[in-house]
Amino acid sequence: MEKRKIMRLGKSSLVVSIPKSWTEEFKLNSGDHLILIPQRDRSLALYPVKEFTDTPSEQEIIIDPTDEPGILERRLIAAYLNNFGLIHLRSKGVFTPEQQSLVRQRVRMLTGLQIIDASTNEIVIQSLMKLNQLDLPKSMRLAHRITSTMLVDALSALQIRDVELAQTVIGLDEDVNQFYFLVFKQLRAALLDPRFMNELNIDSMDCLTYLMFIQRIENVADHAKGVAQSVITLGNEECPKDLLNLALKTGNHVHRVYTMAAESMLVGDDKAANHVINEIDYFVPMRQQAEELMEQHLVKLCEQMLPKLTPESCALFGPHQKAMFCLENIFDSFGKILEHSSAIAEIAIDRALETNRRWPAKEPPKAKKKKSTKAEV
Repeated sequence: MEKRKIMRLGKSSLVVSIPKSWTEEFKLNSGDHLILIPQRDRSLALYPVKEFTDTPSEQEIIIDPTDEPGILERRLIAAYLNNFGLIHLRSKGVFTPEQQSLVRQRVRMLTGLQIIDASTNEIVIQSLMKLNQLDLPKSMRLAHRITSTMLVDALSALQIRDVELAQTVIGLDEDVNQFYFLVFKQLRAALLDPRFMNELNIDSMDCLTYLMFIQRIENVADHAKGVAQSVITLGNEECPKDLLNLALKTGNHVHRVYTMAAESMLVGDDKAANHVINEIDYFVPMRQQAEELMEQHLVKLCEQMLPKLTPESCALFGPHQKAMFCLENIFDSFGKILEHSSAIAEIAIDRALETNRRWPAKEPPKAKKKKSTKAEV
């Protein structure tokens, strides 16, 4: 960082010199034009006259047959997040059927990608998406809406033991992942190019806040998926009604808290966010009650089975144990969702405070006093 002195030019103009190294980097000469853009934090950004392009270049990814599992998928996602216009996947041998299936699956998940050419040892993927045409707040709101729906449907599946509905919930997780990667890609592009950040009407603090927010939404969706997976595992096994009712009651509480947290972030309501953090405390007695009920049911079951202990009776214990295991996992998922909801509420409070610091409310203009006039006699 360096300081430069403002100098006067003529009677009314003030000028400041530009670092030579910066002008050489962009090949600027005397007479070239620059763009000056006031930022939201009242600073002034200086750019060469050049439009933002969201398809920077090509990326080649070489796949070796000896590579560890997962490297192909992770490199493809990294290329997507870095916003490369063309991605060339090349294998030193040939792509296995598993690798080809993985690539096509990930291309479907990453919004805007399209396979335009393929052979046994090369797959070419093109990005067809224009980042500056996407609505960032809308993407985050849609991700939240899908996540909220996942949790509601997972609870419905638990209540009526609907395995098919639970499987649908699991499928929705891929939609949330799509929005997660899409928003991540937009925010990353904004941080790398301030011109694009200005097009989105956000600043670097917004990028950090939105990134933390969308990550928490994706985490909540993962745990809603976990509830649905437990419902599938539970199937039609007999489950204690008091425990099931408590799980549904707790789940409804968790959904309400999560929804309030996300909405408080989206609308910038710090009072609602604070209420969310206080509401999370109600989960503690619910979880304690669930643990006590599980213990009581297991003790009662053991007492009933011990007098007539046979290999057959031991086998009967399995389904009951599976039901308890599934309910335990469901309550664990509820706890994790509340943790992420609390984090979202904290983010909402921090953002509201930061917004007020940068953009303090303006005091209403004072009414002008009327000049008194002497009454004419």
